[in-house]
Amino acid sequence: MENKNIKEILGYKEVYLRSYPKAIFLYPLFIFTLLFLILQWTDELWNNYFSNLIGVTPELLGNWLSFFWLLALFFSLFVVSIEVKISKLLAAGFVGVIIIAFLVYIGVNIWQWIPNPSELNLALPTPFYVSVLSILAFVLGCMIVGGHIGYIRVERNEIWCMKGVVGRSKERFPTRSLEINVDRPDFFERLLGTGRITIKIPSLNKYIQLNTVFRAGTKVKKIDKLLSAIEFIDVSH
Repeated sequence: MENKNIKEILGYKEVYLRSYPKAIFLYPLFIFTLLFLILQWTDELWNNYFSNLIGVTPELLGNWLSFFWLLALFFSLFVVSIEVKISKLLAAGFVGVIIIAFLVYIGVNIWQWIPNPSELNLALPTPFYVSVLSILAFVLGCMIVGGHIGYIRVERNEIWCMKGVVGRSKERFPTRSLEINVDRPDFFERLLGTGRITIKIPSLNKYIQLNTVFRAGTKVKKIDKLLSAIEFIDVSH
């Protein structure tokens, strides 16, 4: 029974922490661009298959795809450029609802202010999607490679800070009394599954901060379980 408990606690041998620039949040735009490119391109190749399937003209389909792509662009740029706390977002949403309710109450037709993609000439050509997709793939690829060049590896007894490719530098610190916290003040960080991790090494009075770590909460739980193995082994011996 004791050996089984030890095996369960020692389930994680190491945990990797990779930090990325906030521009990594452009990945939803990459996904939407790829999706819309496939829809528009296949519609052109298959004699307007998707247009006929939903009962619209190819021009109208292109307008709607472009409209939603512009919304995805706005969302991605908003996330990258602005940090929005949940409390402020809720307050802004509450004020917005009150304003809309007041305008409706006094008889203002607010729907006339909302653009109708069917009446706009927004259709973006297929080469545009290809060009944007190529640029996003290059930018995101560079950030992913950077995250694999410089990262942190947490083991049971030590923590490694890895940097560089040529002339690679390594820093090693003990994990004894290691303190690790995860913070997600930005609403969109929570929405997109990232967080900010802070590591404190009390013995050296050193702080390490990692911004935009994917699955930050899960990573911290794994590290807690990993480090608890040290205390368990010490007590068992």
